[in-house]
Amino acid sequence: MSDKSQLYSVENTLDMRICPDGISYAVSDDNQQILLRQELNIPIGPGTDMGVFEHFFSQPELQILGENVSIFYESNQYQLIPGELFSENDLEKLFSIEHGVSENEIILYKLLPKWGASLAFRISSRIQAFFEHKYPEAVIEHHISLLLKKQLANRETACWLNIRKEMIDLIVIQNKQLQLLNSYPVRSNEDCCYYVLNVFEQLQLDTETFCLKIMSENTVNEQLLVLLKQYVRNVEIIK
Repeated sequence: MSDKSQLYSVENTLDMRICPDGISYAVSDDNQQILLRQELNIPIGPGTDMGVFEHFFSQPELQILGENVSIFYESNQYQLIPGELFSENDLEKLFSIEHGVSENEIILYKLLPKWGASLAFRISSRIQAFFEHKYPEAVIEHHISLLLKKQLANRETACWLNIRKEMIDLIVIQNKQLQLLNSYPVRSNEDCCYYVLNVFEQLQLDTETFCLKIMSENTVNEQLLVLLKQYVRNVEIIK
């Protein structure tokens, strides 16, 4: 980069994704041009080495105004709670019924009024406290709430497959209603295909007519695409 001073402007924006195996971020200028991308490969959770964590975030280019910071937390411990069942006082109890109790993590939640629900998720209390101090104006959002608010905001009928590292999220929307939301561990294309077909069978979706739409941060594996098309006629990759 010819002008490194651009990296240190407080007007820049910071988009950060926290995953189980590390953090990736992009710093952009006010024209949404990406100035820098970087990754920190460190296990994220209650056992995170906070010394390494704090050293990483001491970089001058990350001294950005909290109002310009977006933090998305990717995990498999989340729960979509219908509005009529949601109570902040009962949140921990309700969440623990499905995911168990954890002493070193806290539960955050995001209201999703358009879906008539709230999305609760668990995060390391030390990491949450770090970001609350570092970027007090930033809000930590779960990756599922991001999907529901942006990619799936129009509630288009389809089975949506979101591909992550060794995980997939499956979301089924039908007649503008959320029919299914779940995440599954996958180690092969066959695993992914199994879970997709299991959801089609579970919800009695017609593999000849019901659309499967694939989302991914990276290029979709061509072999996976070929495998899925053997069983589901209408498969589409969403850019």
